[in-house]
Amino acid sequence: MDNNKTINTLLNLEIPTSADNALKNLTDEPTRKAGKTFADIWDIVFGYISFAAEKRRIKYRHFLSLYEQELSESINKIPDNKRIEPSIQITAQALENSKYCIEENELRQMFTSLICNSMNSDYSNNIHPSFAEIIKQMSVLDAKIIRLFKDKSGKFIRLPVCKYSLCILDSPSYIDVPDHIFLELSDTDFRFCSQSLSSLSRLGILTISYGKKLDTPNLYDKFSQHPAYEYAKEHYPFARIKIIEGTVEATPLGKSFIDICIPD
Repeated sequence: MDNNKTINTLLNLEIPTSADNALKNLTDEPTRKAGKTFADIWDIVFGYISFAAEKRRIKYRHFLSLYEQELSESINKIPDNKRIEPSIQITAQALENSKYCIEENELRQMFTSLICNSMNSDYSNNIHPSFAEIIKQMSVLDAKIIRLFKDKSGKFIRLPVCKYSLCILDSPSYIDVPDHIFLELSDTDFRFCSQSLSSLSRLGILTISYGKKLDTPNLYDKFSQHPAYEYAKEHYPFARIKIIEGTVEATPLGKSFIDICIPD
């Protein structure tokens, strides 16, 4: 297989032109004189926009070239006896969706891994057509979180999660504020992690369960020591705060997704 030819064919992507190109119609004959005057005025008013658009195109071309290089290198690493023709369904969707994500390193690498594994007989049967759409809907933080559910030995793991429930005195009901406290990324605001867990659960990649916990001693102590817990105690002094412990883990779809789309 001619790998460079394959990649060039797969990456036949159109880079959008900016609105300033429409001006060419005004500056071509037979309207050149009037068009030139208008173009001069346009440049005075909107010239900075055209410059910004060109800078944007140059930046996109850089990442597109980087993407092509990474794909070529990855495909060349597939052993010859395991390299197969790419699936149109998988590869076309992946390339189409990746157009909007190639400037994010984490997401670009996931698309590269998906495309390359679709051309590897060891992995191709484990790929679901939804994977390209899933990556398209992920944030960089989502990509960082999903990596946590497989350890260095290749084993899938469960991680602790909790929610804080407030019981107003003399009331039988609890109010959750907020759900999905996840503290495995200590340098990231827990509210953003909560949002990511909700999104990854919606995509069918993760499942979150409350009412059962992991057995590791003291594993949940950090939830009662977190600033969010202290904030709740300070702002709801007349309420009892209950920590509901739970677990989060990859679903069967999520495990396949991690195996296929997360680079080693």
